[in-house]
Amino acid sequence: MRIIISRADNIGDVVLTLPMASILKQHYPEAEIIVLARRYVQAVVEAHPAVDTFIDWESLQTQSDDEIAKALKALNADIILHVFPLKRIAKAAFTAKIPTRIGSNRRWYHWLYCNKRVNFSRKSSELHEAQLNLKLLGALDIKTEYSLAEIIQFSQLNRPANLPDTIKNVLSADKFNLIIHPGSNGNSIEWPLASFQALLATLPKDQFKIIITGSDKENERLGKALSASCPEAVNTMGQLSLNELILLLGAADGLVVNSTGPLHIASALGIKTLGLFPSHPGKSPKRWGPLGKQAEFFAAPICASCDPRSPYLSHKGRGGLKGECICMLGISVNQVKAQLIAWLDTPSH
Repeated sequence: MRIIISRADNIGDVVLTLPMASILKQHYPEAEIIVLARRYVQAVVEAHPAVDTFIDWESLQTQSDDEIAKALKALNADIILHVFPLKRIAKAAFTAKIPTRIGSNRRWYHWLYCNKRVNFSRKSSELHEAQLNLKLLGALDIKTEYSLAEIIQFSQLNRPANLPDTIKNVLSADKFNLIIHPGSNGNSIEWPLASFQALLATLPKDQFKIIITGSDKENERLGKALSASCPEAVNTMGQLSLNELILLLGAADGLVVNSTGPLHIASALGIKTLGLFPSHPGKSPKRWGPLGKQAEFFAAPICASCDPRSPYLSHKGRGGLKGECICMLGISVNQVKAQLIAWLDTPSH
């Protein structure tokens, strides 16, 4: 049996989908689990022990619809689960005559191209994203109700055994290796730069080896200011591939991060992870919280300009409300620092 999990979107979304692979393996031990996703998440997908094959959607999507259908047909898949709905993939799976095609009934094209549909809404749900993904398993008569503690057992990524010198040279043998990931690529409301600067300036340098990660664009926006606050820090922003970032996260002791992909990678690798979240509906830890044995989070209360009960409600500004959002100031530097200091007293791995 071959089963395709289709999730062609962002890193965090993909990480929170991978528990589905483990559950499918439990029910179909001989099955080959294939993940169809964007090229840049390949290293994460291949780090999950239940995934057998990765298919690059970015290569496929440059081809015609008929060619995509032929490529899917060549996989000889028995089942495809459209976790992230894309019309072209749904149509191609239909044309390829994959026997069982599962999708949400909230997409009109799934009524055309899927022969099994599950009724659930992400927008109005109180469930975690990882729990919502598993709803599609109901079409296979597989249990769909899992606690977050149960899902953590299915989400763990393989930690690399051997590190290249480029990663080893960044790490300290006698200090707590702390990664700071200050950006979110626009995926969340971020803890302010000034807060990260204050944190870096006040952490004891004799106890922490600080490593800053992020994209090249985030380096342009944040790198110079962060390096000025902590000249001892190693700035790797824009220098690491996703595979190298996974290697670094797996070897580090802890991570402080906004709600973004590396939060979920680090959590699944099992290192100490502190996520910094707003409390906005759809962005809060209730929906996107980290799933890991050593993962924690702080959630900032909603500020007056974002509170729907505020008299300043309008149709403009961040989140549709009037005024500048200051929600993330609700997480204090001292609060974060205290948690990091507490980490020093517990084993890292």
